[in-house]
Amino acid sequence: MKIIGIGRELPNQVYLIADSAIIKSNKPFFVPHFAQSFTGTPAIVLHIDRLGKHIAPRFAHRYCLAVAPAIKVTARGLTEQQPNEATSALAHCFDGALLLGDFTAVDDHARLNSSVVAMEQNSTVVAQGCLSDRSIDFRELIAQLSVYFTLKMGDMIMIELEGSAELKMGDTLHAAINGDQRLTIRVK
Repeated sequence: MKIIGIGRELPNQVYLIADSAIIKSNKPFFVPHFAQSFTGTPAIVLHIDRLGKHIAPRFAHRYCLAVAPAIKVTARGLTEQQPNEATSALAHCFDGALLLGDFTAVDDHARLNSSVVAMEQNSTVVAQGCLSDRSIDFRELIAQLSVYFTLKMGDMIMIELEGSAELKMGDTLHAAINGDQRLTIRVK
């Protein structure tokens, strides 16, 4: 299984995330000691359900049958200390950097690009976004990534959306997709 991350810094910043970065719903996120501050960004995760390489965009919807809301954690202080590619990768891909909600089946692929992921911090919505806000079509994205990676069953594509919030100990985080809350995490 691989997790392909699509960041916000560049138009289509692509990075790989280790599976040890995943924290599932109802498990705590322990604030690491290696950076000064951490921010959370809402994200949508596409679950790949078929084997494919060089997928045509018109067939890409067949490869994603489930999605989940997520919160992508970034170590902000780390990138400010030494701005280079190595620290940028460490800031995005450390253990616990992906707070992953429960997957839900995709009922209508036509509406997937407009599915809204909302992130709540202590019962207040602090950020929300959708793929269309970033001018990303999930079919085109799957097709583009399949040129470089063989997509396999169980792979995930995590796409960061707009907005972020600084995380602090004691926070309770929630993420919902189209109003359906699928993630709850306590920050410790």
